[in-house]
Amino acid sequence: MPLTLPANPPALLTDHDATRPGVREATRLLVTLADRPLAYAGLAFLAMTPITAVLALLDGRLVDGSNLWLKPLKFQASLAIYLLTLALMVPLAGAAFRRGWVCRITVWVAIGTGAFEIGWITLRAGLGLRSHYAESTFGSAMYSLMGLAAVALSLTCIVLAAGAVLAPGRLRSLHNARWGVALGAVVAFIGAAGIGSMLGGTPAHYPVDTADAASRIPVVGWSLDRGDLRIAHFLGLHALQGLFALGLLLVRTPPAKAVPILVVAALAWLAGVFWLTALATGGQSPFAVVLG
Repeated sequence: MPLTLPANPPALLTDHDATRPGVREATRLLVTLADRPLAYAGLAFLAMTPITAVLALLDGRLVDGSNLWLKPLKFQASLAIYLLTLALMVPLAGAAFRRGWVCRITVWVAIGTGAFEIGWITLRAGLGLRSHYAESTFGSAMYSLMGLAAVALSLTCIVLAAGAVLAPGRLRSLHNARWGVALGAVVAFIGAAGIGSMLGGTPAHYPVDTADAASRIPVVGWSLDRGDLRIAHFLGLHALQGLFALGLLLVRTPPAKAVPILVVAALAWLAGVFWLTALATGGQSPFAVVLG
């Protein structure tokens, strides 16, 4: 259910408004119409992060060389950003799509799979156990279930992006933002499903050397001295936010100029993901390559 609009909303808030609002007006419009369940779920995940950060400071236990609370902290922040982005994507498809069963099912799949992922990862951290690459029979089965949930979660942005581009009654005034989320969703799905499946078979995140990294970036844990698939995974996932933001920044630009810019940006982003993946599979760190 979208957020309630004020009585007698201005023309900008109608689905058939053909004017081009500015960036501030477009952002305000999307926030006003943001999907309420997705927004509340995203804010709930975000509210968990300071609690988990405190636990990381107070609890010194390690899993695979890292504080056991860092993984749930990263997932809570990442899924909060993802669900809040989806909440802003829903209005782009128009009122009819928002009320339809496809949108409602997609919204609750995103919330349900996100809650499952966060719940399991946080529970395992509290028990001092791995949530990923677990060695027990039950842990392995749950890890496989997490993989299925991750694929379903990744598909939700594809469904909502398709609605933004194809659904009748969509907000014509935000044409460029709609193409931004469409292109971003494709790149993000490649980063989530494609590279995520590669990560599933690489317990230490390093395709060439499975030993623990000698030096890592704090919190995110990316290796500074060897190829790490998580870097490409991260870049791919956040194409959704990056290209969505670019579409909003180009909201006043004529579509004939804005869409080619968005396509080039998406291709460049995808090229960056492939480059980082190639480095990781070759055992090279991008930091070592760039910094010499």
